[in-house]
Amino acid sequence: MVKPAFTIIFIALLLETIFSFLVTCPFQLGTCDALAEVEEEPYHIGNRKCRLCHFEYFKEWEKDPHANAFARLGRMKNNPYCLKCHTTGYGQPQGFVSEKITPELRGVQCEACHGPGSKHKDNPYDKGAFPIGRRIDYQRVCIKCHDRNWTPEFDYDKYRKRIEHRIKPKVEKGAPSR
Repeated sequence: MVKPAFTIIFIALLLETIFSFLVTCPFQLGTCDALAEVEEEPYHIGNRKCRLCHFEYFKEWEKDPHANAFARLGRMKNNPYCLKCHTTGYGQPQGFVSEKITPELRGVQCEACHGPGSKHKDNPYDKGAFPIGRRIDYQRVCIKCHDRNWTPEFDYDKYRKRIEHRIKPKVEKGAPSR
């Protein structure tokens, strides 16, 4: 049998919770901060999804040495120091975890340079979604991995020409201009 003191405490806590909710959410639930949709951080989706809309770029990437960066690790495939440069999104939301758990993020893929693509995938014409409307300092992106320790001869201007997209983006009918 439930003791009366416990029941009173339970009802008091329940009423306090309800009252607190009503104070923070006055009957206009559309303005309630407690129920507001939390802005989701962008996350990595893998180039298999990128290729659905950007197939020409995907085919170009397959020929690039970055595509095979993970395979080049050999027996170092579990070394966290190596994984940050030889995979996509290692240590980031829904980024590479291991070859067994996230094999779709092996290698240096689109998102390794352009950033997580989840928002762009969900709304490709939103100017606030990646990559539209976002300025990326690609030199800074490159030297995160191609630093003096691992690539002492790295010259951004020289090497950039090797990885620049040779295909111009298509503007689809009805899409806003970029």
